[in-house]
Amino acid sequence: METPLVSISLVAFNAEKYLGNAIEGCLQQEVDFSFEIIIHDDASTDNTPQIILDYANKYPQKIIPIIQEENQYSKGVEIIAKFIVPKAKGKFIAFVEADDYWIDPKKLQRQVNFLESHPDYSMCFTATKHIYPETSKNPRIKRYINNDGLCPPKDVIIRGGSLLDMISAVSLKSIFDYIPNWYYYRHLWDVSIPLLALLKGKIQYQNEVTSVYRVNSPGSWTQNTARNYDKRKKNIKNSIRITDGFDEETGNKYHKFVNKKVNSMIVGLLLLTDYEDPDFDFYYQRLSPVKKIEYKIFNLLGSFRLWDKCRQITRFFTSNFRRWIHLK
Repeated sequence: METPLVSISLVAFNAEKYLGNAIEGCLQQEVDFSFEIIIHDDASTDNTPQIILDYANKYPQKIIPIIQEENQYSKGVEIIAKFIVPKAKGKFIAFVEADDYWIDPKKLQRQVNFLESHPDYSMCFTATKHIYPETSKNPRIKRYINNDGLCPPKDVIIRGGSLLDMISAVSLKSIFDYIPNWYYYRHLWDVSIPLLALLKGKIQYQNEVTSVYRVNSPGSWTQNTARNYDKRKKNIKNSIRITDGFDEETGNKYHKFVNKKVNSMIVGLLLLTDYEDPDFDFYYQRLSPVKKIEYKIFNLLGSFRLWDKCRQITRFFTSNFRRWIHLK
């Protein structure tokens, strides 16, 4: 059997409704190289494991199933680094979650062509189509900019998980050769994996719409945690730890951007934190004067949700302004 050039990481949990779309999007790729699909099921309680095994029996040379009997995520295990990367034979790794899927059969070929011809790059990602299951909201296209181009470290750090959808990304598998401790602080791949990639090289954006991302799909991370403020508080703390760890890992090379990112996260954290919390003063003292004012205003209004909504609106207009600037 030919050694695959690309390993596709496909993670699934209770995804029987969507899994077929995700697998078919991988199988329909038109490429001049070999690829494998490693599908990890995290002890689903629906028909997901059987769907995976059926596909594996149909495509035994291409699909590698990993079926867990106990849920690993609930144990704090990081699925991709622990189970998928050790089995991956490819030089490159592509990322799929079972409720999302690829719609462009040329996706892998274009991304691999770019990475093969630009050895100073460690990752590339594309535009995506966002759809909203079980709602009447119209789909939208998420673009970084309006043309292909370099995504600078500033945007990777400051924009974090809002920058890209991992369904669109391909990276060198070698970014996982060395995994710092901070990578494990929070299992949110659209934050941690791009930072890991920055340790190895540059990140490129391709403006084609290659993938569909289901927003707030049933059972998704966003749906399960968005309004659980205790979980959000814990997640924000872990995101700060990731960013601080990356800052230390890079010898404070990007400290200006890290500090801006962390300050924004701290405002949200403090709006969810009582004054009596032993960590309150520690985080408050890290805020810049401007961010202290921002915190005081929204704390006076008594609304984390209002602050979060304002942040989303600001991010939306900032992103669109950035794309407009690239058109000038």
